[in-house]
Amino acid sequence: MRDAFKQTAWYLVSIYLLAVYLTFFHLLNGADAKQVQGIGAAFSAIWLSSCFVFQNCFRNRFEFSIHALLTLDFCFESLVTNHNGDSFYYCAAGFWAVFLFYHHLPLRQPSISPHGNTATT
Repeated sequence: MRDAFKQTAWYLVSIYLLAVYLTFFHLLNGADAKQVQGIGAAFSAIWLSSCFVFQNCFRNRFEFSIHALLTLDFCFESLVTNHNGDSFYYCAAGFWAVFLFYHHLPLRQPSISPHGNTATT
């Protein structure tokens, strides 16, 4: 039951983060050059704090860190003053697809020796 709840929570957090990402690019499309850096700083803070608040929803530290490092994308995007077109939306959807794919990859389990632990036998 707990695993089902955690999986549902991960999907909700994932959809929330995708919405934050798409909102970021939507706001940048209508922003002037002076507003872009402020929007980038605000969304960097929102994204990073969201990752820390919901860190228990990620399957391991690597998944958490790739989400947290995406904060750099917000910072780098805020250096670009002109955001026109739909390519940024495709980038956000691509990131989300990669995260979804990684989250569902089977984790490699440690191999267990058929003879048991040699220290205890």
